[in-house]
Parts: sequence; C-alpha cells; structure tokens
Amino acid sequence: MRVANVIEEGKLGGPQVRMVRVAKALSGLVTTLIVMPNANAGRFQGMCEGFGVRYCKLPLTRITKECRAAIAFVLFSPIEVARLARLFRQEGIDLVHASGGSWQYKAVIAARLAGVPAVWHLNDTAMPGWVRRLFRLVQPLASGFIFASHRSQEYYGDAIGTERPRAVIPATVDSAEFDPGQSYPSDPDLPVSDTAPIIGTVANVSPIKGLETLIRAAASLRDRGHEPHVLIVGPVYDRQRGYHRRLIALVRELDLERVSFVGARTDVRPLLARLDVYVCSSQAESSPVSVWEAMAMGRPVVSTDVGDVPRQLVDGENGFVVPVGDHDGLAKRIGTLLEDARLRHRFGERAREVAIENFSVDQVAKDTADFYKQVLTDWQLRRDRSTRRKRSMDE
Repeated sequence: MRVANVIEEGKLGGPQVRMVRVAKALSGLVTTLIVMPNANAGRFQGMCEGFGVRYCKLPLTRITKECRAAIAFVLFSPIEVARLARLFRQEGIDLVHASGGSWQYKAVIAARLAGVPAVWHLNDTAMPGWVRRLFRLVQPLASGFIFASHRSQEYYGDAIGTERPRAVIPATVDSAEFDPGQSYPSDPDLPVSDTAPIIGTVANVSPIKGLETLIRAAASLRDRGHEPHVLIVGPVYDRQRGYHRRLIALVRELDLERVSFVGARTDVRPLLARLDVYVCSSQAESSPVSVWEAMAMGRPVVSTDVGDVPRQLVDGENGFVVPVGDHDGLAKRIGTLLEDARLRHRFGERAREVAIENFSVDQVAKDTADFYKQVLTDWQLRRDRSTRRKRSMDE
C-alpha cells in the first residue's frame, strides 16, 4: 500500500512528530510519502531524514490572520490542489492521509481529483466558525476520518454522519526513547539552581497554550511559599512575537524572577528529566504529544482539562487536572506535588504505565494500518455499487 501523508503546516509539532513515527513503524507494510510545505519545515525535514522516512516538499500556503497570507492562500489553493493531485498520480498513491486538522482540506480535494480515497485526520477541539463551515462543505469528499481524541470526535461528530469509517487513534510516544531510566546530559545553559525545584512545559509559544495561566500560577505559588524555576521550552515564531512580548511584560508585572523562555530543543528529554512537575496550561488540545512524552518520562503532570488528558490522567490517582484558565487551581496542585516527593514518584510511575499501555508506536501504527485497510475496502465497495447502478441505468 502506498500512502501520501500530507500536512500544510511545516512547523515541527505534535501532528508532524506523529506522522514521522508512524511512517517509520509502518515501513515494510505501508510505503509512506510525507508531503510538507517548503516554509518553516527545517526541523520537520530533519526528523524525516533522521528516521529514514521519505518526504517531498511543495509550495503549500497556509491560512493566517495576516492579510497577505490570507490572499495568497485563496489565490494559490487551486494551483496547489492540482499539484498535489498530479503528485498522487505520479507516485501511484493508493490512499491519501490528510493530516493537520479541519482547515487543511487541499489533500482531500486532490485525492478526489486523483481518484483515490482520502482519510482526514482531525485533531481540533476548537476552530473558528468559518473553518467549521468550510469543513462541512469539503467533508463529503473524505472516505474516512481519524480523530486524535474522543473530544475531537465529539466536536466534529454532528458534521459527519455515520456511514463512513471512523476511528479514534491518539498521538504516539516511544516509551523506550522517553525512558526515565536512561541518563541524560545536563544543559549548562539552563537558568536554574541545584536547590530550587523546577516545573515546566514544552510548547510552541502561542495563545492556545495558555502560557499566561502558567505564569500567573507561578505568582500564586510564590504567594503560597514556593518559588520554583519555571521553564517554558519551545520556539517563538514570527507571528507570535507580540504574544511573547505580552508574556514577558506579564512576568515583569508580577515581579517573577524565575520564569525562563529557553527556546526550542532538538531533544527535550534532558529537560523533562530535570522537571519536578510537568505542567500543561493549554486552552485547547486533542491528543497532546508533549503531555504523553512527559508521562513516558515518569514526570508527575498537572494539566488543564483539555483533549483526552482526563481520560489518561485520572485526577488524584496518576496526576491532577484543573479547569482551563484556573491559575490558582494549577498552583494549588503543583504546590501539593512540590511538598510531597512520594506523591510525585507515585504519580510519575503510574503516568509512565499509562503511556506505555496506550501510546506505543507499534499499537498506534497497527491501528492506523488497520484503518487504512478498512477505508480502502469500504471505498472499493462503494465504487463497485456505483458502477453496478450506472450499468443498470444504462441498460
């Protein structure tokens, strides 16, 4: 089976990591070609090369709030759809996997033009109204749907109907790679001391990550007698410079001295290994890879109630979950863990057990391959029925 897995966002994030890991695990069973945009794809390309996964770069535009980018998206989308359809024919693709969410529709249309089925991978739990309307228009062209979480399935379920195959398949993490039993080199550039505890998060600096909630939680922790180092690990892209400046201003306003934006890391494991508590302060998620990686590393996690996190972190049993935006609740739960080393250890051990059981690369790859086969079978049956109806009408 030859699959083209297409994404219109080049930044390396959860969907991109999932694409590469699953493609590698499927090699020998499924031949995958990852199709990515030219822009902002350096780290994504590097990961493909490191894993030995074949990829192709095309000039794919993406929609943003910037006027010029939006105009370019509208003007060039038809050309890009045609280019994708031509690529699918040239590569002899059997099935197209449209990754990245509901706004990334070009691969779905191109698959229909190329005469092959498309699986649409939906990992959103909150999108603007115009995106949902666009999705409703295009979704009949998809042959099946993968949801990154049950919350994504609930979010889009009323727009899809029940006649086409669907599956919930989470993001994946390699628990052998993310292993707290390994030794990791220290990072001499980290602005931390050896005495104060460390909490942190791995996230692109973006409003959806709710980093102001984490910063306000740090202030609440100080008021409770805790002053941990707070590490925010992730890149600041050009279109988020304004948001980054607002966060820096908030840190100064609250007079916090131990909040550090340390930038992106090629390998986040050494940083995760240093954390006493991992924090997810997001406003919306689906199947957050960074949280699953922290769990695999045996870190105790405090998270906002986003995506399928509450399905994996049972509040009070293997982690803590608080309402979105509740910085006082976040601080209270982080403080509880900072005060109790035995509880941190127990939560970390149980979190790793969940990660091993539910997010293994082999299991996610198997579920993905099985769904590909289901979609291909269903698509062929539909084609056969359509052909028979057409012949009956002609006779």
